[in-house]
Amino acid sequence: MRSPRPYLTVASILSGFSISVFMFRLQRELGVRERHPDWTNWLAWADYLVIATIVLSVLLVVVPLVAFSEPTEFVFSIAAGTCAATSLLLLAYPFAILDHYGIEIGGWRRKLGDNVEIRHKGEPIERIIVIIASLLAIFFRRDCTVVE
Repeated sequence: MRSPRPYLTVASILSGFSISVFMFRLQRELGVRERHPDWTNWLAWADYLVIATIVLSVLLVVVPLVAFSEPTEFVFSIAAGTCAATSLLLLAYPFAILDHYGIEIGGWRRKLGDNVEIRHKGEPIERIIVIIASLLAIFFRRDCTVVE
């Protein structure tokens, strides 16, 4: 019988780390709201990578593997594909958030006279990173979950 332990371990690590990151980001946005009550609050596009990692890890890995006493090969294949997909989403997060803040990746926009006081929900490269990571995760997950 196949063990769900490796998939549960991966999903737990990814979701646990993602929850920590998300709480940090929420605290930051609440701090911005407190210092600048007239500014609009939002989540960066990069933050949706973290939210997707949490939701997918819990709903498609943890819940099915814990809910069934003897998961089928299909459930295991969904779990494997989801672990791979959420790993890709989380891999893209640091690069997307760096661009969101204009550090390294998007730093050139700040140097060309972009007003740093103007806040954007999603920076151009951040959006591209999020979209590409999401598409790769969808296609990778789909390829991993094919059961013959």
